Amino acid sequence: MNEATIIDLVSAVSTCGMSREVLTHAGMNHFVFPLGALSWLATLGPWAWLLLGVAAGIVALYFLKLRREPVSVSSTYLWGKTIQDLHVNSLLQRLRRSLLLLLQLLILACAAIAIFRPGIRDESNGQERLIFLLDRSASMQAVDLDDGVSRFDKARELIRGQIGSMSDKQTAMLIAFDDRAETVQSFTSDRSRLLQSLSGVSVSNAPTDMLEALRAADGLANPRRSSQVGDLNDVQVADASPAELLIYSDGAFQPPADFNLGNLVPSYVSVGRQEVLNLAITEFSTQQDFDKPGIVQVYGTVANLGTKSGKTEVTLEMDGELLDADLVSLEPGEEKGLAFEISANDSAFLTLTLNLADDLAVDNRAYAGLTPSKRASILVITDGNAALEVGLETDQIQKICDVTLVAPSFLTSDAYRERMLSGEDDLVIFDRCQPAQMPKTNTFFIGSIPPVSVESLEGDSERSVDESSLSDAETLPRFDWEWEGDASPLTIIDINRTHPLLRYLDLFSVLVFSGRALVMPEGATELLAADIGTVMAVVPREGYQDLVLGFPIVSESEQGEAEANTNWFAERSWPVFVFNVLRTLGNASETTAAGSYAPGVMVRGRLNQPAEVLRSESLRIETSSGRNVGFVMRDALQFETVDTSEIAAYEVRSQDQLLQRFAINLFNEGESTIAASSELTLGYEDVEAGNAGLVVRREYWRLVLLVMLALILAEWWLYNRRMM
Repeated sequence: MNEATIIDLVSAVSTCGMSREVLTHAGMNHFVFPLGALSWLATLGPWAWLLLGVAAGIVALYFLKLRREPVSVSSTYLWGKTIQDLHVNSLLQRLRRSLLLLLQLLILACAAIAIFRPGIRDESNGQERLIFLLDRSASMQAVDLDDGVSRFDKARELIRGQIGSMSDKQTAMLIAFDDRAETVQSFTSDRSRLLQSLSGVSVSNAPTDMLEALRAADGLANPRRSSQVGDLNDVQVADASPAELLIYSDGAFQPPADFNLGNLVPSYVSVGRQEVLNLAITEFSTQQDFDKPGIVQVYGTVANLGTKSGKTEVTLEMDGELLDADLVSLEPGEEKGLAFEISANDSAFLTLTLNLADDLAVDNRAYAGLTPSKRASILVITDGNAALEVGLETDQIQKICDVTLVAPSFLTSDAYRERMLSGEDDLVIFDRCQPAQMPKTNTFFIGSIPPVSVESLEGDSERSVDESSLSDAETLPRFDWEWEGDASPLTIIDINRTHPLLRYLDLFSVLVFSGRALVMPEGATELLAADIGTVMAVVPREGYQDLVLGFPIVSESEQGEAEANTNWFAERSWPVFVFNVLRTLGNASETTAAGSYAPGVMVRGRLNQPAEVLRSESLRIETSSGRNVGFVMRDALQFETVDTSEIAAYEVRSQDQLLQRFAINLFNEGESTIAASSELTLGYEDVEAGNAGLVVRREYWRLVLLVMLALILAEWWLYNRRMM
């Protein structure tokens, strides 16, 4: 064995010592023994004995003597050298000082030290189970840190370091959260799997909901019971497993209330600065001026949600062309409203931009627009209501709506069934009548309530509905309305003026001679309250809205003649209310203004004509960045999409025909208020920001390998110099 072979062997051994995983798979038993503050990850497997054998072999080579063969030469000088060598040609010789031997032993020692993985590990009071909560909401895109990376990237870097410092006994899981929580990696002690899962998490534009993430972690550390405490049948479902909850966030969310941490031990790592600069667009909308054809009113609001004063130019563009600009200078906490009046065609997209390089860029641009013009279709089913007909015949309503009046007998006709299935109506008004099943559109019930759902009829022999008359394509409502008490005179005592249906209304002078209180289904919003209870409410239903009024506008006398049941139709608020209903529930407002939605929400849209006519196979949704958006068709006219994470302008097209537009904007002051919080309130406990209190291990085996490489190079240089 020559010295070059020895070098190759030492290099191979060094390579084996560089990977802890390789040693593990080789069957080595790991143990840790401290040496002061220094700890070693050692092994007594086959590789350790191989190192000892290699060391012994290197030393033995220096004890061996060479056996020379007789050589015939013609030089007496060479004869003398040969005789000198023969005098010492025995098996062993005295070990002499050799720099090459010293270097080779040092190389071998470095390889052994690298295999033992020396390092320093601080004391830790951490749990054996760790739960990493990573905030990936919109505010984590802020770039207020010194190194210019985003808060999200910094949080991932910190988690990556904590995963690397985990001991062999610790297991961890990773939960990423914005407005919903996702378990990215369940409990595992495999650090490589944790790191791989962490690399796959990306930041989003959605707001933050901390409560859902806490509930996901709570189910792992705080097992539930099978019944109430104290019950004889009460059984603990599983043993409590304490876990350390490590939250990496900037704290830009509402603190969850009424949450008990139980066995969760929280640690909060604050990511971001408390001194930040951020101007944000919090509102941007358009409104058609019906009195001035071709004129559009544009409104926007800019707020300073940082801690530093800011000044910026605000530009308004239409389809990429600059229309107007304004200069905004705001102190922290201030906001300014912007108003523009522009000339626009029926279809256009508007962009409002803050030309400022602040700490959060995602709220510096907003989108609004005008959709292709269409008239809202309104179906009114009534047995005669002069007050309602007068309210629907105003010039303003006639410009934007097509109103069809039919008698209640129309409900039992095939024409009604076909019309409801086609979804061509934006709003159906039921005046003192009730359908057998709810239509697939928004509804307004006057003096009547929606029919009972199939689910509530099960087991109730007194309430029934003819389900055989329903086709497979039809669906019944899943919410029930009921009357409360008998009909009686009522006085309005409270109005929900914040709701768009009752905006600009004053109804305290309205008299009602006969009405009944409503029992509302779950999720309903009270609009009008009287002395007998709620008399007007609205509730969502599978993407639609149902408005119910607990008293009729007109009624019948004992002689069967129509008579007024209220003086509301004589008030100025009546035509305003009718217009609000048509604009809010009848989609009349959507004939010009493109809808604006928050990132990540489901967007439902209605086409102007059936998808079959539009060649549904060519129907597509594109963003202003050119990305195609996935969607589904619910029927011939309605589409749905949940692929709305990108803040952009969205267009619905069929080949080259533009059908509809909508926009996705942040418009969330909670996410735009990006000053990092120094503490969190989790239920009943305040958690101050810290470094998570985990162990930090600094390893030096890489440095030892570099020293070994330097020794190998020195030994190679010295050996070749002697051989030359």
